[in-house]
Amino acid sequence: MTDYRMDPTLTLGPVTLTVADVERSVRYYTQVAGFRLLDRQPQRARLGVEGWALVELYEAAGAVAPPQSSPGLSHFAPLVPTRADLARFTQRHVDAGLDIDLRDHFVSQSCYVADPDGHTLEATWTTPREQWQWSEDNLPVLAYTPIAVEDLLAEPGASTSAPLPAETRMGHVQLKVTDAGLTSTTRFYCDLLGLQVYARIGDGFVGVGAHDYRSLLVCTNWYSPNGGTPAGPDTARLTSVDLLLSTPEAIQELAERLAAAGHPYQHTDSGLTTNDPSGNPLRFSILDAAQPTAKLGTPTF
Repeated sequence: MTDYRMDPTLTLGPVTLTVADVERSVRYYTQVAGFRLLDRQPQRARLGVEGWALVELYEAAGAVAPPQSSPGLSHFAPLVPTRADLARFTQRHVDAGLDIDLRDHFVSQSCYVADPDGHTLEATWTTPREQWQWSEDNLPVLAYTPIAVEDLLAEPGASTSAPLPAETRMGHVQLKVTDAGLTSTTRFYCDLLGLQVYARIGDGFVGVGAHDYRSLLVCTNWYSPNGGTPAGPDTARLTSVDLLLSTPEAIQELAERLAAAGHPYQHTDSGLTTNDPSGNPLRFSILDAAQPTAKLGTPTF
């Protein structure tokens, strides 16, 4: 195949998830997580910030958590513009009596929480680039150091009651994959889709993106390095990661690439759908010109 690079305008749209009770989920996302309700139908809800969706929920009544080893969503990561926004997100969960996990990744600071169905969110703020450290491979050095809750909540403005700011975008989506060494995963995302590796931890974690160290998708085999049990239809699970391209030509080029490789996909007027080697569902479509574009710097993890 010819040398191919993904269109650098690639942007993340919402993740689509199934939930046991959509009304319960809407209450959590709007009253605790600070999302805005963008669209509500009997068994469906779309939430995010004004003009930009971050998550779409579909009710699968009585859905239960899938096996831990199932490929699918590890977490999705709304990227907020300031540390104070991260502190406010954290404060709302503390006030609601919910568990939080605060982490300093060196390239970002994050608050991990779980929604009522166990889907993990990572609200994240990117630290200034000049504070980053770099490996011999010219990749950002990552860490998983705890942050004291009192330190974050001492950030000026933390106690102010405010939802996610309108500038919030999807920073990254982390997926659980099932291949040892991430060999087939890296080949699919880099050699076939034309993304580039911007983060790596051993043989179990890789971050890929289209430009400027923006790891839009992160894949880890920590949960099932030797294969996993697929999530069944009665589980609360990931059903799509939306990836947005700027032109129909970019989607057509991707379709031709997949066809030449013999990789299964579907191409319709609404976009292109395919699955990674672990079965994680990806949907490529055109970025709506009416939607604002992200201007938050470098989404990280």
